[in-house]
Amino acid sequence: ILYVSPERLQLPSFAELCRHLDIPFVAVDEAHCISQWGQDFRPAYLCINSFIRSLPKRPVVAAFTATAAPRVRDDIRTLLCMIDPTQYVSSFDRPNLSFTVCEPIDRDEHLISLLRTRYLQSGIVYCLTRKSVEEVCDILCKAGFKATRYHAGLTREERDQNQQAFLRDEKTVMVATNAFGM
Repeated sequence: ILYVSPERLQLPSFAELCRHLDIPFVAVDEAHCISQWGQDFRPAYLCINSFIRSLPKRPVVAAFTATAAPRVRDDIRTLLCMIDPTQYVSSFDRPNLSFTVCEPIDRDEHLISLLRTRYLQSGIVYCLTRKSVEEVCDILCKAGFKATRYHAGLTREERDQNQQAFLRDEKTVMVATNAFGM
């Protein structure tokens, strides 16, 4: 299994290497990003089909997303040149996920209290800016939480280390901008 970002597919040296490999299957994760109608449009996703066409033999192509409305699914099929693909569409209902909006008097104390009710469970705290990621992560660490951070201002090495610490449950709270998960 070779797991790469769409941006990596645009590197000439990587594309050349792949032309010498027998690649039987390409899975496009977060495929909604290929569509301008998807909530996370990323232009590099538009190059995936060019990469596939550059291979000596077209592999089987699968596209996966949990957030594709009909218009986005049409774009995925068209832009990846999928002819009559098998589709599996299930409910968007995810009982293990919740979304709550509140207006606390003291944001930091409210967050700490909320996290204490979920002691030993992992979670992600999303922030709008890099600065707020740093501030919130510091507050949580001082409050005794095993927190780490993730944003585009960190080095790739630090982002990777922090993500691995979160995945291994060495850190139970990830404080991040929306760069985490992209």
